[in-house]
Amino acid sequence: MTIDTEKSYGVYVHIPFCKAKCKYCAFVSTPDFSLQKAYVDTLVKEINDSTYKGGVVDTVYIGGGTPSCLFRGGLADIMRAVRSSFRVTDGAEITVECNPESVSADFVAECKDSGVNRISMGLQSSCDNVLRAIGRVHTYADYVNAVELLARSFDNISSDIILGLPEQTSADVINGITTVARYCSHLSVYALTVEYGTLLYNSGYAPSDDDIADLYDLAYAKLVELGFSRYEVSNFARGGRESKHNNKYWECLPYIGFGVAAHGYDGARTRFMHCDDIGKYIACSTVESYALTDKDLYNEYVMLRLRTERGISTDGFYKRFGYDFCEYNAEVLDRLKKDKLIVFADGAVRIAPDKMFVMNSVIEQLMLD
Repeated sequence: MTIDTEKSYGVYVHIPFCKAKCKYCAFVSTPDFSLQKAYVDTLVKEINDSTYKGGVVDTVYIGGGTPSCLFRGGLADIMRAVRSSFRVTDGAEITVECNPESVSADFVAECKDSGVNRISMGLQSSCDNVLRAIGRVHTYADYVNAVELLARSFDNISSDIILGLPEQTSADVINGITTVARYCSHLSVYALTVEYGTLLYNSGYAPSDDDIADLYDLAYAKLVELGFSRYEVSNFARGGRESKHNNKYWECLPYIGFGVAAHGYDGARTRFMHCDDIGKYIACSTVESYALTDKDLYNEYVMLRLRTERGISTDGFYKRFGYDFCEYNAEVLDRLKKDKLIVFADGAVRIAPDKMFVMNSVIEQLMLD
């Protein structure tokens, strides 16, 4: 595998440790902290041995799991490996995820010393009853204390809120957004997906799609009022604080994944994936690759780009695929336009602003079988 010197890569590092498993969580994670040292050692070795070594990196995202619950020094070890293995650009966006219960002065200091310049922290709900119902181990007050501590050292903070949680009300959503807006320049608003095998799934809980849609409209209106702009269906920012790393995913740009269950993409036709078993990863951190078909490439591009406010650039599509998107989909696009589900503007095809929450039904009509 050769490094493309014309590309800037993103780096994603997965930390699979959490104090407790949230009831909606389907990510690979464990509360067994005894594995942390061996895991970080394996992670550092994988980074140091990367076939992309020497490549240019302009975003780093350390997610999980809960990176803030790592042993002190673990984050610094990981960032030293990244910086020694890659040419990290000046001004690169370096994000670390955290949860309120594990944010401390020591964690903040380690982040600052390691060059972290962006923090992403989960709130999910501003109501303690809802937080307990979904298995979160922090309170609303814990979040406020943590974000106030973070805001003393970071001016680029993101938070998450989930819509459709058990016992959730519209007042909870508005209070959560208002709180986040005091401290954060970025907010992710996710619709709850009850995935098979999660504790929430096993409980039989099923949120109402109509209720989630109403909460999304409410959240969108409040965020606009507070000066946030939507740039992807679930992501809002103000002051130019869009997530540069996540934009790589939506724009089909290359990124390298490290750690259990992490994925990567070469920006062309090859994707990479790690095993989803922590013990197996520690024993042998091998990576499997698979080639995308022409249909895969088209479907991924259409699905990911239409999630964004920028939509599909007709020039960009032609440069990538060698044919005209609008001509190829003329009949479907004409019908979608008549139904006011899409708009054409500035050389791009976009989901209509008021139809973003039901975008999946639009995207499906443009996908290849």
